[in-house]
Amino acid sequence: MAYDYLTWIALKRPLTEKEKSRRIDVHKPVATDAADAHTVFSMNDTVLEVCDGAYFQQGWALFAFLIGFPLLLFFAVSTALTSIDVPAAITRNGDQFWFSVTGWIEAAIAFAGCAVTAFFLRQDCFNYRHKSVRFNRKTRMVYAFRHNGSGGVIQVPWDSAFFYPHRKASNKMLGGAPTIMRCLVLDEADRVINTFSFGARVVNSDTEDTDYGRQVLYQVQANFEFIRRYMESGPASIPSIQHYLPKGPSLRASLSAWFFGVNDIGRLGHSARLFTFVLSGPLFVMAILHYIAQLTSREPVWPPEVETACGNAQPTVATVT
Repeated sequence: MAYDYLTWIALKRPLTEKEKSRRIDVHKPVATDAADAHTVFSMNDTVLEVCDGAYFQQGWALFAFLIGFPLLLFFAVSTALTSIDVPAAITRNGDQFWFSVTGWIEAAIAFAGCAVTAFFLRQDCFNYRHKSVRFNRKTRMVYAFRHNGSGGVIQVPWDSAFFYPHRKASNKMLGGAPTIMRCLVLDEADRVINTFSFGARVVNSDTEDTDYGRQVLYQVQANFEFIRRYMESGPASIPSIQHYLPKGPSLRASLSAWFFGVNDIGRLGHSARLFTFVLSGPLFVMAILHYIAQLTSREPVWPPEVETACGNAQPTVATVT
């Protein structure tokens, strides 16, 4: 199994029929528009570097830890103490043993929940500030960063990579079905041996056979079309990038990551402006958590051979918001 920020992907298996039906041909347009979708770290004539699928989710795992860990810990400790100090009335009735066992089981489950929230915390904090993906149009290779050191980069040829829009299961708590572009790395027998996600991430509250559902999916397709045109025809074939993502921690950048697109919603009318005003509070909190996650994490270091192949990935000069 491969773990890709709160998503488990099965490996060492053949492709599913659904995956096959959603595969994108990198030599054919997937959308009429091409949008960078505020996902680009840097770009030059050789390399386009974009964020992975987790960049805009940073903060959620920290939020889950800050809420879940203290509550579960309090419940676990209080339940354990209660199980030790069994009331006298229960002792007289001969139920002390079962009361104590039940309490310790509940405490153990709560302690296990604390461990789970700590695991989630590691997805945001004390990790990497970003795990970006590089598209090298000179070598026709795609490099996906996973960790520093040996074996920390997934490499796959652009022309044979298996790209498809990965629609996860719908979740009402998340507002629908998260959808993101995913790459499956295949072996000679077309079995999945590795995977990574990148670029724009959307949440689709409808099925993809409706007008709204197709419009939401189109955002992911247009973002991939931006990358595809870069790889096939170069920087001159894509719209200019107004704002690049920063590679270091910045509160301004974290605010930009969470508030990206909110101003566009506010222009739709008075009701929309009221909605964005109400939404701004939670978004500000998540931006702060995103910033904390960035501060506590370390900078990714690409292997020398990848840096050499990418010409040291010197970016074009751009403005960050």
